[in-house]
Amino acid sequence: MSQSSCDTDVPTGVHFQAELPIAWEPLSGLPNAPGQVSGHLANEELLGSLLILDESVSEPEEDAQQEHWRRMEAKLDLVLGLLGEMLAGQRGLPALHPVRLGGDVLCIDGISDQPLPAAGDWLRVQLYLMPGIPRPLVVAAEVLPSEVSNRLLLRLTGLPEATRDLLERFVFRQHRRAIAQARSLSDSG
Repeated sequence: MSQSSCDTDVPTGVHFQAELPIAWEPLSGLPNAPGQVSGHLANEELLGSLLILDESVSEPEEDAQQEHWRRMEAKLDLVLGLLGEMLAGQRGLPALHPVRLGGDVLCIDGISDQPLPAAGDWLRVQLYLMPGIPRPLVVAAEVLPSEVSNRLLLRLTGLPEATRDLLERFVFRQHRRAIAQARSLSDSG
């Protein structure tokens, strides 16, 4: 069985689908062991920052001061994007793979550059949610069985409630954006 998307393995519902830099490494035991996967505060800071960067102003901007701040924000976004590209070039991001993130399930397709771990293995996953920001979300995950030969299906585990809430908000926002873009394309086409 060879499919090009994670549609058959990931539950339906709110999900985020994109080609993103992602890397993983095996964990030597259960992820709750001390030191296996750390950085919950870093994950929360990252997700909080991504949500803030992703916000759009919903009110029409009418006065000069609001216009000034909008231009300042655009300039800052440009500087952050350029800095991210520079750091990514120095650091070297992992390979891009089609991913689908929904709830506590992560599906990675198109893996041909390395052997797949076995179902039941534990991994430390680094997922770069915005390639322009070279800082990954780092999570522990259990490998789930998949019938597709070049697919890695994972269940995210051990996320604190605050991190899980932020991740769900990020996924929801990306899902909503994808729906709006699809509607925009269908309306114009």
